[in-house]
Amino acid sequence: MARPLRVEFPGAYYHVMNRGNSRQNIFISDKDRNTFLEALSDSREIHDVSIIAYVLMSNHYHLLIRTPQANLSEFMRHFQVTYTVRFNRRHDRPGHVFQGRFKSLLVEADEYLLPLSRYIHLNPIRKGHFSNSGIQDKEEYLRTYPWSSYPGYCNLRKRNKSFNYRWLLNTYYGKDDYRGRRLYRAYVVKGIHGKISNPFDDTVHQSILGSQGFVDWIKTQLPDRNVREVPSQRKLQHHISIKQIVGEIAKYGGVDSDNLFDRKTKMKLFRQISMELCYRYSLLKQKEIGDLFGVDYSTVSQNRKRLKDKLNTNRRLRKQFEEIRENIQLMSKQKI
Repeated sequence: MARPLRVEFPGAYYHVMNRGNSRQNIFISDKDRNTFLEALSDSREIHDVSIIAYVLMSNHYHLLIRTPQANLSEFMRHFQVTYTVRFNRRHDRPGHVFQGRFKSLLVEADEYLLPLSRYIHLNPIRKGHFSNSGIQDKEEYLRTYPWSSYPGYCNLRKRNKSFNYRWLLNTYYGKDDYRGRRLYRAYVVKGIHGKISNPFDDTVHQSILGSQGFVDWIKTQLPDRNVREVPSQRKLQHHISIKQIVGEIAKYGGVDSDNLFDRKTKMKLFRQISMELCYRYSLLKQKEIGDLFGVDYSTVSQNRKRLKDKLNTNRRLRKQFEEIRENIQLMSKQKI
């Protein structure tokens, strides 16, 4: 059977899950669960991915994520390998932890993300021994279940700073405040009360969860937009060479390109911009970018993080960054 289509584009939303190898448990202790969340957080930061919802069960996990950089496969590969290495090291064992590559569904945001988040958060009470439990007991269990993002949607003190609780509440309830949290909690509790529709009933081609209009839109985007169909991503995404990207940034900054590759340069800010835009538009991984800039991949990640923080607080810098980015995007379109 052919693998389901996997489509990647900037700003896409996905439901991602995987099981343990041969359906075995992927956690032996709570230390493993904490290690899983740490690996998820580390990979999220490196690949600039937003985690909207998650739940950890004994032999599988569910994630609801957004990928601003069209890099789902790179993010998941880094995350699963990181957790596998740490898990095996702790338990002094070799071999696979997960059952092959992860499964993912590309999700239409407006209609499907809210019910999908509820589906994810209800997972802990789908276990058999809850079949005779009352609604109040089920609700209490969900609110105190420590290996899910749901407690953080109910109580600010239960939040993990690495994950994005605000997006869902801002989008569907206007604001991440007491009222928004109360309304979302009521929405999830409604799913405990009775039968709700399965959000996966509308899955198309085993890979897309959305309306026919959304599916049609995806089809029209594949030939000529920044959309990647894995494993043929390099044929679909129109990328630019490192030399062209850094050359454009150097021209904007009024310096020579070699100056930005020099670790001792005084143009630190433009060097950070170079690393970020090379990551976005060259299709090279952070390790490969680091090799060109004379640093390791973790330094590339740290520089991208520092730049992101500056862009969030410095309006003038953000304007400069967008001007450079638009020039590079124009170069990409000219290559088509």
